[in-house]
Amino acid sequence: MIPPRRLALLLAALLALTALASLAHHSQLRLSSLLQLHPQPELEWQLLLQLRLPRLLAAASSGMLLASAGCAIQARFRNALAEPGLIGINSGAALAAAAALSLGCGLYGTATAGFCGGLAALLLVRLLGDSADGNRLILSGLAVGTLLGSLLTLLVSTLPDGSLRVITFWLMGSFASIEWPQALIMLTAAPLIWLVLFSRWRFLNALQLGEDTAYHLGFSVRRQEWLIVLLSSLAAGIVVSACGMIGFVGLMAPHLARQLIGGDSKRLLLIAPLLGAWLTVLADAIAGGLLAPAELPVGVITSLLGAPFFLWLLRKQGHRHA
Repeated sequence: MIPPRRLALLLAALLALTALASLAHHSQLRLSSLLQLHPQPELEWQLLLQLRLPRLLAAASSGMLLASAGCAIQARFRNALAEPGLIGINSGAALAAAAALSLGCGLYGTATAGFCGGLAALLLVRLLGDSADGNRLILSGLAVGTLLGSLLTLLVSTLPDGSLRVITFWLMGSFASIEWPQALIMLTAAPLIWLVLFSRWRFLNALQLGEDTAYHLGFSVRRQEWLIVLLSSLAAGIVVSACGMIGFVGLMAPHLARQLIGGDSKRLLLIAPLLGAWLTVLADAIAGGLLAPAELPVGVITSLLGAPFFLWLLRKQGHRHA
């Protein structure tokens, strides 16, 4: 295992280098001029401030939000395969946010709708599944996610052609349309949600031993669980409302962190958000540079990375239970 403090410094440095390289590549500015804070030409500098910088901050914040939610949900359901996308939260948030957009709601209305949709989907999965049975939980999540995805497709197909392409691209996950107001919301929400979740690390550790154990250790299980569920849904709803569906980050970041530093929730909630932020910034850089000047949805990149990872994780769990 790597000492958490050393790993956190390493990830922070990696995130900073990836962010600088991405800014320099997409703005055509020299990395040396960025580091000295006097980039030229002036037009490129303004484009960087107005377009690239909010996009970069939104990418890092979304990774932090999804990874924090993934840590909490995995501890809550005691299942390393649980994450916002796989158990239907993203689909519920996307359906509600798309409905809000089609009705002409603004930024805050769409974000609120995304939160409510994600929460409703999670409650439905919880009602159909059993948190003590990981396989049933995942299957319930996939079923609910598929149903909500179908409803979303039905909704999108009724939209006018002009908005169809925009919403379709958004649903595949993209930071291309991010502006400063959205970036600031995410930049504010990410540390606040993380801070509240991090303050519950003792409860999350106890919860992994079972609800009865957590109760006998003196925790108010129902109240704390509701808080965890609400915050996780809020985190996923904010990301989906602003950037679309970016899958598997909430699965990969906590699990990779667990492999590096162990299963203690305190350490996980310190390392996984940094890892998630780096993954989304890296995926955004790849999405923008792989087929330049065309741009891929960032959700495609995270799915290409996450789907094989999920299958590997599923196979690993199967061998463990065999």
